Amino acid sequence: MSTRWMLAAALAAATAVAMAKLPPPTPEQAQAAAAKKEQEQAQLQKEKELLDRAQDRVADRYKRTKGVASTGSSERAGRTEDHNLPKTVKELPRDAGPQGGRQQSAEAHSTPAR
Repeated sequence: MSTRWMLAAALAAATAVAMAKLPPPTPEQAQAAAAKKEQEQAQLQKEKELLDRAQDRVADRYKRTKGVASTGSSERAGRTEDHNLPKTVKELPRDAGPQGGRQQSAEAHSTPAR
C-alpha cells in the first residue's frame, strides 16, 4: 500500500514539474536571441553561397572532362564506361529478374511450397 502512495506522490511531482512554465525572457535575453538568430541566418546564407559555387565548379569540370558543350547540346564524348555501372543497368532487357532453374531468387524468403 505504501508503494502505491509513493508512486502517486512521484507522479504528482513529475506532473508539477512538467506543467511548470518558465518566466518570459528579459529584454537582454530576447535581444541576444535575436542577434544569435541573425548570425545563424548569415552563416546559413554564406554556406549556401559556398555550396552553390562548389556545385558550379563541379558542373563546369564535368562539362569540360566529359566533352559536353555548356550550351546544353547532347553531344557525347564517346562510349560510356560500363565497369562501374550497377548490375541492373548492365543487364539486357528481359534478362533481369528471377531465372528459373538456376539459383533461388532474392524474393524467395520463405520455405519452399509443399
